[in-house]
Amino acid sequence: MTISTKLSNGTLSFTGQDGSAYGDPSVFYASSSYRKTGGSRVSVRLEMLTKNGRFGSGDAYQSVSAGQTVITQWGGVSKATYAPDCKATGAMAANGAVHYTPTVHFC
Repeated sequence: MTISTKLSNGTLSFTGQDGSAYGDPSVFYASSSYRKTGGSRVSVRLEMLTKNGRFGSGDAYQSVSAGQTVITQWGGVSKATYAPDCKATGAMAANGAVHYTPTVHFC
């Protein structure tokens, strides 16, 4: 399932999918992406939040300009350990602020 949040200069999206679709019901797959539609170049860090964890690209920020899309993916994440409620939320840190997507229920 994919859900998006419109921001002033782009769209933040989050996708969560149960591993059952790939033959492993014990895990899930997810990605956060940001499509920048306007404004000046910005550095962003894409993240995923679950009940028991926060995932990101460490301290790595990606630069993005209008017309570009950046994405961070997580594969084979344990549902039992990190998301026993089958829920996850996308997030993006940029310019000292954090933006969130609505929560996705992926099971």
